[in-house]
Amino acid sequence: MLRSCTWVHFLMDSDERTVSRYLTRGTDHPNRYRILDVVPVVGAPPVAPSGGMCGLRYETTVPSSSLAPGGPDHPLPIMHFWGVAQHLHYTDRHARVDLETRSRHELPPSERTVAVLIPIRKSAAWWGLSQDKRQEFFLNKARREGHIAIGSRYVEGISRRLYHCRYLDPASPYDFLTYFEFDRLDEPRFRMLLSELRDVRNNPEWVYVEHEYEIWMTKVG
Repeated sequence: MLRSCTWVHFLMDSDERTVSRYLTRGTDHPNRYRILDVVPVVGAPPVAPSGGMCGLRYETTVPSSSLAPGGPDHPLPIMHFWGVAQHLHYTDRHARVDLETRSRHELPPSERTVAVLIPIRKSAAWWGLSQDKRQEFFLNKARREGHIAIGSRYVEGISRRLYHCRYLDPASPYDFLTYFEFDRLDEPRFRMLLSELRDVRNNPEWVYVEHEYEIWMTKVG
């Protein structure tokens, strides 16, 4: 089943040559980034990339969970995230059609194009819930909006991609990779989106997040 999916790799290193050699590996949408900042939210990044590092993202239909072996002549990137794009698990038909109609497409490379990668891991308590109980957290209920209603207000200005990690590699420290793009002028709205999603009174799903941080980048190529 996963063979027909879109796989993604994010690679980051202080030496542009280390990530550039992977450009030929991707077949779809290779992009280059300049990393601006890393913002801890819950817990700390395992390795904190510094501002000015180089990043690479490529999507491919070829299943892969590892890179070529490293060595003195071919060092591996300092950070490597990978996942797979799957269907939206908690979105009904009406919401899915609405998202497909209004969602913003990815932006072209520019000094104005901001990209943010957010790796997320949820707690064992979350995964211990039944599927229908987890889905309830995403829906609009009395006295709270939930994840889907909050996010739908921002889809026209902020491009979003969700990649799954949890079932691909038991050693993966993340369950999801959330990837966003937006024009620099929309940064206040993006920060508002994050604030609303992390407000447990209106989106109680977020109380189950046990590890999360933001990697802010400029999409340069």
